[in-house]
Amino acid sequence: GDSITQTEATHPTMPDAKAEAGKPRTAKPNADRTTMDIEKKYVEETFDKFDTENKGVMDPNELPGLCQALDVKPWHVMRYVKTNANSKVTKEAFLEYWFDPNRPKPMSTKKKGTKKATKADVVRAFKAFGEALKKLESTCLSAC
Repeated sequence: GDSITQTEATHPTMPDAKAEAGKPRTAKPNADRTTMDIEKKYVEETFDKFDTENKGVMDPNELPGLCQALDVKPWHVMRYVKTNANSKVTKEAFLEYWFDPNRPKPMSTKKKGTKKATKADVVRAFKAFGEALKKLESTCLSAC
């Protein structure tokens, strides 16, 4: 007779691993995109959000919002990015600045004085997480 495994009984739509073994794997959509492609798209979309005239150029008064969204200081961008004849930042110039491997990295705009987690902090956090997980498990079991 036909025997049904535990996996087949609980997951009837799961593909049979043996049947799938001989088939060639197909690439997922966008599998050829790199991290840099994704970052470029994000930076372009962020630039577009702050480009109020939708002309691909940014006035100096629009720059602080873009810089805050990307966690860079406006003075740093203005110092290193090339501007056009009207002292505006073009999207192309900003992307060139953003992806220039030789540009100096600015200090983060995050607040100074934030301390790094110590080993004790991590242990304490995992202990608290473990206790919360146990409470959740007991709540779920009592509800069944």
